Amino acid sequence: KCIGECNSGDQGDYMCTSECYTSNENLLCSCEDPPFGIGEAACKDKDGGECVIVPAVDPAAAVNDEAGCRAACAAADDCGAYIFDQIINANRCRLIKECQSQQEAAVPTPCTDCLSGRNCHTCPTLTYTAGATNIHWICDSSGDAYNNEAVEGTKCTPTHRCQIDGDDEAIPAEIECKSPEGGSDMGTWSVGDTPFDEKNCDTQCPCSKITIPKSEDTNLFCDSAEQPVDDANGNWEIDGSTTCDVVCDGQIFIPISCKFNKDGTQTAWHITYGGQDITLDDQTTCFSCSGSNCEEDPNTTAATTKAPTTATPTTATPTTPAPTTAAPTTAPKDKP
Repeated sequence: KCIGECNSGDQGDYMCTSECYTSNENLLCSCEDPPFGIGEAACKDKDGGECVIVPAVDPAAAVNDEAGCRAACAAADDCGAYIFDQIINANRCRLIKECQSQQEAAVPTPCTDCLSGRNCHTCPTLTYTAGATNIHWICDSSGDAYNNEAVEGTKCTPTHRCQIDGDDEAIPAEIECKSPEGGSDMGTWSVGDTPFDEKNCDTQCPCSKITIPKSEDTNLFCDSAEQPVDDANGNWEIDGSTTCDVVCDGQIFIPISCKFNKDGTQTAWHITYGGQDITLDDQTTCFSCSGSNCEEDPNTTAATTKAPTTATPTTATPTTPAPTTAAPTTAPKDKP
């Protein structure tokens, strides 16, 4: 895994610092300064013969410093990583096919003076979609993945989980930026081995549709450019994608919106009344200034949570009735 950012070098290559080791079979080319500075730097292959690599490596530049070793790897067609260290007071640059772990390379002891890096890729930025019940992604990398291209190996988890159309796994538990396939320069977001669409990543966790009956004492205003649709009975129907005000007798404004519960695993309809946030019952399919308006539609269930007149907390399913009539039955005629 990359240790730090995936940065572009002078050749337009993308590399990141990584703890790399190599077996002899994984070695492409080893360039070394002459022992004790006697002679010239030279590059050899894994068998000690002439290093044949395209384009040809400049031994002196490769062993000059880590930057020279990285540049040599970036220029070489088959080089996937490099290791720069010292042996017998001489610099050494090893160009390798891939970055291996200490275990993979069967190296018995850790290298304490090695400077190494490998090719890396970044994934496209995630597309942010605002919404009270839209999930977003938190990643284990510096900066957020909405404004910064994440380096491969970056993993992200959702801010919330929810059931969508009966599917508990609709929101994946994790997404990961993976190296590309098929020669692409850009990494891909994936859920396991399945590609993940970063442009539609901020999924909305919806509330069930709720009906607001049209009547003389009820009006509805929403903050969405697209106003609620009329259902088959000529009533308003909202789906949680917007925040609305139910207006009773032109006097009482009751905001209604879809929100997450405290643990972020479900959504429910909420109203604000008497200065308090009130959760409607899960079975609520209708909300009105007058309860009789909901009762006229046999296909809906009126809200049962009652609106408070004091600062006493109200739960979604109160066990004792509030002192005034319920917002979903008969709305008050005076302002709360």
